[in-house]
Amino acid sequence: MAQVRGSCERFCPDGEAKMRIREKLLHYFELKNGQKNNPGVLVKEFTRSAADAKMPLPKEMRTEAALTKTVEYLLKDIILDTRKPFNLAYDFIFDRLRAVRREIVIQMYDARQKIRLLEPIVMFLAYSRYRLCEESIEKFDPKICNQHLQECLTGVLCCYDELEGQASSKEPTIRELERRCFIESLYQVFNLGSPESFARALTLPDFVRQDSIFKLCFAICLAFQQGNLYRVLMGFPQLPHILCAVAATKLQAIRRSLLQVFTHAYNNKQLTVPVPYLLRLLLIDSPAGLQDQCRHYNISLTGDRKAVQFNKTDFNQTAELLKPQLERFVESKLKRIYLPEVLLLKKLN
Repeated sequence: MAQVRGSCERFCPDGEAKMRIREKLLHYFELKNGQKNNPGVLVKEFTRSAADAKMPLPKEMRTEAALTKTVEYLLKDIILDTRKPFNLAYDFIFDRLRAVRREIVIQMYDARQKIRLLEPIVMFLAYSRYRLCEESIEKFDPKICNQHLQECLTGVLCCYDELEGQASSKEPTIRELERRCFIESLYQVFNLGSPESFARALTLPDFVRQDSIFKLCFAICLAFQQGNLYRVLMGFPQLPHILCAVAATKLQAIRRSLLQVFTHAYNNKQLTVPVPYLLRLLLIDSPAGLQDQCRHYNISLTGDRKAVQFNKTDFNQTAELLKPQLERFVESKLKRIYLPEVLLLKKLN
């Protein structure tokens, strides 16, 4: 199959731009000041190719430099645009980044090119998975986000492995090595409890395994494999920004498991567990948050609400897992970062 290289230097090829302006198919974020019939910056949208579709012409595809600028524009200008709720910005960015991913495939980029474009997409999806975790299914589908995040992560990891196996491949820069360590760490946290990701961690090169962030992530994953949920929870707040955010999406399942452990360990009417201890252990912000957990799983509090009384027969094992939520310890980290700088992997700590 012949390799096709894009020649368009814009965010959106002229043919598509003219058609969408003519047909009034512009997204809110493509309008100047959000005004109808006033085109602003257009970005190529994702379209599924038909089974009998012809190979796109070079002028219908963007150059590598244009794709890079497109990703930077989306993860800087659009992600910071607060005129609309974040779920609408997410939908727009998600679609336009999907178009970027499609062009990566069509143009058959090499591993190094793919890595440069896919790493920021991984970061965007990871951040969005946390940021939108409280939204209704109509506004955000976590399963679709998880699926695309896993696909992009796997794609990047395959590229890392490919470059490692190429004897003629040029040596990666220190910055590239740091970015890899962060993405490898993200893969571990996102796949907490997965035998495949854990096995990968054991075979990674020394520079990754000796990285301080990766070592912390691996320690958390090892503790999880060993069933030491206390160490897992104590490790989460130590993680940097995006990793901490991804870890927070795992919290509700871990909280449920620990509460169930307590129903067996303290299954005695004479025994109670102080509320402050459980708040600290479960990384819950307030007594009200713990009360919500207890109510959901049918766990009793003492009359003065200062302690919890566990009973293994009362625990509601059929209750659905609570949805992930925005966590204070994560929010405090995210408030201290300049988001585009982190998503574009220009600052990792």
